[in-house]
Formats: sequence, structure tokens, C-alpha cells
Amino acid sequence: MPCLAMPGARCCERRCVIWNNRRNRMPLDPQLEAMFAGQPEWPPVRNFPVDALREAVRSSSTQLPPPPVRLASVSDRAIPGPAGEIPVRIYTPEGAGPFPLIVYFHGGGFVVGDLDTQDMIARGLSGGTDAIVVSVDYRLAPEHKFPAAFDDSWAAVEWTAANAAELGGNPALIAVAGDSAGGVIASACALLARQAGAPKLAAVLNWYGPGIHPIPETGSAIEFANGPMLRMDDAHYFWELHIKDNSDYDDIRASPMKASSHDGLPATFIASAECDPIRDAVEAYGPVLEQAGVEVEVKRYPGMVHGFVSWLGFLPGAQAAMADACAFAKKQFASVRQDA
Repeated sequence: MPCLAMPGARCCERRCVIWNNRRNRMPLDPQLEAMFAGQPEWPPVRNFPVDALREAVRSSSTQLPPPPVRLASVSDRAIPGPAGEIPVRIYTPEGAGPFPLIVYFHGGGFVVGDLDTQDMIARGLSGGTDAIVVSVDYRLAPEHKFPAAFDDSWAAVEWTAANAAELGGNPALIAVAGDSAGGVIASACALLARQAGAPKLAAVLNWYGPGIHPIPETGSAIEFANGPMLRMDDAHYFWELHIKDNSDYDDIRASPMKASSHDGLPATFIASAECDPIRDAVEAYGPVLEQAGVEVEVKRYPGMVHGFVSWLGFLPGAQAAMADACAFAKKQFASVRQDA
């Protein structure tokens, strides 16, 4: 989402805090507080026509500095999908393959976002893991309701596995990754892969994608209801645009936590932002996976807000979250190689 500033910002001792419209103290990262200061407060997404919202997000996102990553190639192509061709962007690292492969799904509430808006995340992921990254431009709501985004994304996972050798990758080393809505998709694809029996995924990387919908009214949902970056009502509105009716919330693709079993799922990395209304719903999936015997790492990034990994080009917190996710993926790839 584009940047926004909240009124009443000031510094308090060593950490900057802001008061949102409900006068809650928020321990915002000092660099983010400075970045938001002086900018107009971003209106609720309900106030925007969808096309205008998409253009605003695209305009702000494509102006962000990319991470300083060297890659061998970046190419666009179209792959077969359940309702026509799916645009993908393929990032190939430098060096000699075959490389691991990561299928990446962008965030944006299932309503906004494309291959360009989170190009910086895909680049960072490829450079940080020495893996081929296949970024997926899945269909968006409200034009394409649930489960269109999941259908396209799962088709991209299957395509990547089937074409791994052609891409220069190792079909035994495949992971999925995503931020926000893309994190939900990545978690869902892990369930679908287990159900299908293939491909065998090495890891799931999930930056602030909640495991359950609708988002429950937890502590973070109340404390950070008015943002910054994401309001609680924004999250609800995106899902209103996305689903056909409330029964979709019970589908395990929309709510991976609601699966009857989580046994046998791949090792999972979950990153949350401290100042995010959906933080608790993101973190809640970790204990569910751990109880099922899944290797899981849940990390909360202090002072960060929803969407912070998009600021990978300049924000230390984003760089830390990317480095941690990449280290987790590389560990899982090494484990698969060792067991082969």
C-alpha cells in the first residue's frame, strides 16, 4: 500500500510513537515515523474506486528503490492457466545451476498488485537465496472472485515443477513464498501440494499473510485498527471484494488454519509486523503448525507496519525480514540436498 502519515506524530524517549485516531500509542520504527511525517493521511480504501486504488498503489510502488541485487536475467512470459494465460516474471540468479526454485505470490489484498508492484521483493528473494523465482500475476478481485487467485497460483506451482529443468532449476528444490495476500496463497499451496502428492515443497515463506479469515478481533486488531498503512477495515473490505459469500471463509485456501490436519506440511517461515492490525492472525498459524510437527519459525519485526518488506531498498527492518526468510529457505534447500 502507499505510504501514509498519521496525525500527532512526535518522539518519545528513544522510540518514536504516534497516536492514531483512537489515541493509542504505537511503537513505530523511527525511520518509518520520519518517512510518514508530513505526508497526508491515506484515506480508507473503501473511499477509492478499485481502478484508482490500483493506480495509486502501482505509482507509489514502482517508485521505490530496488535492492542492490545482481541477477543473470529477468524475463516475462505467459504460462497456461485454468482461465487463460497467466503472466509470470522469471528471475534467474548468477552462477551455475541447476538452482532451487521459488514460486512467489505478490500481496495486495487480492485486489491490487502485479508483477511490477512487488518486483523488489522477487529480486531480493532470488538474490538472497540463489534461486530462480517465478513471480505470478494471478487474477484479481472483484472482477475475479475467490478462488480465482488460488487457482492461478496453484497452476503456476504445477507449471514450475513440470518445467523446472527448462528453467535451469532443480525440481526437487521448490518452495513457495508470498507477502500479505500472497502469504495466504503460499500457505494454501502447501496444503494443495500435500493433497495432490506433488510437488514436494521444501519450504513456505510467508510475510504477514494471516492464516484465518475473517480476521478475529484480537489485541493487534484493536490496538492498530487505524493503521498506519493498513486499517482493520481495509483488510475486511478487500475480503468483501474477494469472496462470493461468507462460506468462502471456511475454505482451507482462504483460511489455512481451518484445515483438518497440518501434518506433513513443509517447513514454514512466518514474518509479522509489530504495528499491524492483522499481526495476531499472522502469528497464530505458527503454533498450529508446530503442534502438527511442522518445523516453523515465527518472527515479529519491531516497529514495522503491514507491507514493510516492499521497502527492501532502504529500510533495515525490511532487509532483516528478507535476509531471515532467505536464510530459512537456504537451510531447507540444504536439508533436502543432504537427504537426497
